[in-house]
Formats: sequence, structure tokens, C-alpha cells
Amino acid sequence: MLKRAIVAGAALALPPLALTVAERMIRPRVLYTGPWHPDPPVAVGAPYEEARFYTADGLELQGWYFPAQGVPSPAPTLLFMHGTSYNASDLWVTPDRVEAFREFLRGIGCNFFIFDYRGYGQNPGTPTEEGTYTDAAAALAWLYQRDDVDPRSLFFYGFSLGTGVAAGLAMREPSAGLILRSPFTSIRAMIIAWHPKTRFLLAAAPWLPRTNYDTLSKIRRLDRPLLVMHGDADETVPPAMGRIVYDAAPEPKTFVSFPDSGHRDIANHMVVPAIRGFIASVLGAPPPSAPDEALLPR
Repeated sequence: MLKRAIVAGAALALPPLALTVAERMIRPRVLYTGPWHPDPPVAVGAPYEEARFYTADGLELQGWYFPAQGVPSPAPTLLFMHGTSYNASDLWVTPDRVEAFREFLRGIGCNFFIFDYRGYGQNPGTPTEEGTYTDAAAALAWLYQRDDVDPRSLFFYGFSLGTGVAAGLAMREPSAGLILRSPFTSIRAMIIAWHPKTRFLLAAAPWLPRTNYDTLSKIRRLDRPLLVMHGDADETVPPAMGRIVYDAAPEPKTFVSFPDSGHRDIANHMVVPAIRGFIASVLGAPPPSAPDEALLPR
């Protein structure tokens, strides 16, 4: 169904009708939430705060803030932008997810803020590319109001679709660095990767698709340190795209490939050291040690 819709959308090469029809077919298949799970993240066993904040265009959004555990304050902060077909509650929906997220929070040594875009989770509105940038900016503004968040050690962290959001936010707002896990170059390039025969159709319609998340063009203008992480067996976003994004970025930058790893649930023992090492290198800190287990909640 998705493949046929994308091919049909790409085949429409006459603006503005093509633009309208293609967007109606493509956008809902690029931007959509997964099932919402109403239980709060109590099972994670970590301190947290539910956040409510407003976007510039008046939507109230929801997020969850997890302060750093077992490390001196002020700790670095990760503003996390999740992928499509997800929402924040996916992190604590099953016992396995709970354990993985608990382990991540204990190991990362950072404040961690995850929020849902408009139209995701319980949030009102209809998701659009521009809307996700607006939502991320509102989440960032919420973090700026906190006494335990130092803007000088705040990092944008995007996964999958969220890498497009994080790269877009980095073009508009300052941060200590940008972290991208499983980044793609653009939605247009993803369509071609999934369906090579659309290359010629899209060549005749350079304005398609409007929802594009053109990370490749943005990353060339990046003005801060970059970490790119990609599983070498990713079947959703071609691993080559992660390397293309990395190669296009100016220095300083770091690339980490995760062996025998796919798109979604990459083991914490690979992700956490990569992020902690990158943050330490950016902030000029010594190699980070594990948080004090005695200070961590059980």
C-alpha cells in the first residue's frame, strides 16, 4: 500500500495539483504516530517529570523529563526527537522496553527529555515537517526554563525521522552538539532507495515531495560537533545514507557503525559509550566513568 502510494505520488509531475495530491498520499505515511500507551513511566524506576508546554502556534504538547542519575550536577542534557510510527510511551510499553530504557538512563549520565510532536501520542494537531521543527523549538524552550539544564551542555539527539527534525532544529537554535542515529539524507532519496524506478519520475518533478526533511543540504551548514551512528544491518534506512550525511558535514565529526545491528533496538552497550564519549570530547571532560550505582534508584 505504501509503495504504491509513493510511486503514484512521485508520478504526478504537474504542479500545483501534483504537489497537493502527492502530499495527501505521502505525508500521512511519513508522519504518523504509533499506538498510545496511557501508563506513565513509573515502571522505569527513575525520577521523572511530565512536561506540558506550548508551541509558537498555540498547541499544547506533552513530554517527559528524566533528570540525570548518579552524576554531579549540572549534567549534560539530551533533547531527544523520536522517529515516525513511535511516541514517547514506546519507551516503557513492555517489560523489555522498560529494562532497556532504565539501563540507558542509568548509563548515559545525562538529563533526558523526550516529547511527542503534534498529532503524536495524545497531542492535538496534524503533523507536518514545519510543525515538527516548531514543536522541537518549543521543547527546547521548556528546557531553557529549568535551573538544572545548562544550555552550554545541551545536545540535540534524533533517531530515524527524528534525525531530520534534529538537523532542522540545529539550523535554527544553538546547542553543544548534534547526535544522529540512523539518519537519512532526505525523504526524496528514501523514496528512490525504496523504489529505484521512481528516480526518473522524480527527476521530472523536482518539487516533490514537499515533506522532504533534506538533512543532507542542512548538514553541510552545520556549525557544531556531530556524532553519526548507524547499524550496519539497518533495513529501514540504508547504512550508506548515514555515511553520506557524515561525509557532507564539516569537522569536527564522529562516525560510529554498530556491527550486526538493525534500525531500532540497538544494544545499550554500543549506543551509550558512543554518546558518552562524544559528549566528553565536546565538553573537554575526561572519559566518563559509570554513574555511582549507590545513587541510582531501584
